[in-house]
Amino acid sequence: MTTDVVIIGSGAAGMIAAVEAADAGSSVLVLESEEQTGGSTRLSGAYVTLCETALEPGSREELYEDLIHSHHDDCQEDLTRLYVNEAPGTFLRLEQLGIRFVRTFRFAHMSRPWAHELSGDEMAGGAEIVTKLEGAARERGVRIETGARARRILMEGSRVGGVEYESASGIRRIRAAAGVVIATGGFTRSPELIRNFGRPGSEGILPLTGQGSRGDGLLMGIGLGAGISYMTLGVAPTAPSDPETGKGAMVLYAGAIALNRNGQRFCRESDLYIDTCWALLSQPGAVCAQVYDSRMKADYSGTMMGKVLTGFRELEAPTIEGLAQTLAAEGFDTEGVRAGIERYNAQLAGGGDLDFGRTHTVGDAGALLPISEAPFYAVICRAGTTHFNGGLTVDTSMNVRNVFGEPIQGLYAAGEVTGGFHGAGYMSGTFVGMALIFGRVAGRCASRR
Repeated sequence: MTTDVVIIGSGAAGMIAAVEAADAGSSVLVLESEEQTGGSTRLSGAYVTLCETALEPGSREELYEDLIHSHHDDCQEDLTRLYVNEAPGTFLRLEQLGIRFVRTFRFAHMSRPWAHELSGDEMAGGAEIVTKLEGAARERGVRIETGARARRILMEGSRVGGVEYESASGIRRIRAAAGVVIATGGFTRSPELIRNFGRPGSEGILPLTGQGSRGDGLLMGIGLGAGISYMTLGVAPTAPSDPETGKGAMVLYAGAIALNRNGQRFCRESDLYIDTCWALLSQPGAVCAQVYDSRMKADYSGTMMGKVLTGFRELEAPTIEGLAQTLAAEGFDTEGVRAGIERYNAQLAGGGDLDFGRTHTVGDAGALLPISEAPFYAVICRAGTTHFNGGLTVDTSMNVRNVFGEPIQGLYAAGEVTGGFHGAGYMSGTFVGMALIFGRVAGRCASRR
């Protein structure tokens, strides 16, 4: 079989690459290893960081400075410049495809509310994005094959020429006349890759990602001599999660506090969730409890995160004393939990949070409230992850570069499988953002014969 462009992976990066390649006049085949399309994007809240839009007119230069700062001044800066330059056009492109944002938020490391949010009325954010992109791709004649796990990228002389993949009918090969785009996501579900690239203890990070995040694209790229960027720095936790159900929980952003087993707070809960998780990993048993009241529970359920990060095991009690006793059965100190909640409430009633300087529920938004309205709740959490930052080395055309910095002709990549954009840090809304922005670039460039 022959097609112009083969795209491996059907998350946001793969699907928008397929749409762009089809609009460039290419015939396109998307290979998805799982039975359902959407990858990790489908599970995400899908905040998208953009600039110069109808909802946030802040400039490219302002967003560029924020991104460089959030990446700790250690990243591939030409990719940052590409991101901000493509952001306004991507907003308009998404609107054309029926993906419309309704509001913006300001998270950590943002001087303006760059993070764009969907309404969530039809479905959770990430699910809406990939569902609408898939519809647009099919309307353009893109073929999508699920249960098709790519195993090797094939060379044809000095350039990439096709893909070998497994499906229910056996081993198959497809020739790519123009190019191949790797959009397979990360390797959060590969213990072997985490052990090789992660820091000690990284194997304890719980994955909150799609089942296909096994590092297939990374391995296929390395097999062709591709370079890799920021791999060890990129292996990091991102979201507190319930170890029993594997579900993420971010009630912290609705005003909850995080207590360790001794009942002590250990972070400013409004900060970026990566920083919260790193702090959590150093606590006794690497476990904490998010503690909140009925008002915070209601507020959380109305947010996009509350609509996506659900299904965790929630402990409930009619009084703070009762909640402390319930947590005691989970290994927490009863008196410590009670004292920790009382200390926080007392500080809010006085001069504010004296321990960590928290002033808002998340970033610079949301008024703090005491934990005082019954019933009371807690969710026990460990450090989970929604993504890793490191991956294949790419240039500004999303062309994969080999270990010598030379382009691998015909091979492109976008999304979590790539490295360099985030470098040593992260800003909320840029993972789905880079999937969409760089996926567009990859789809266009891969169509050029």
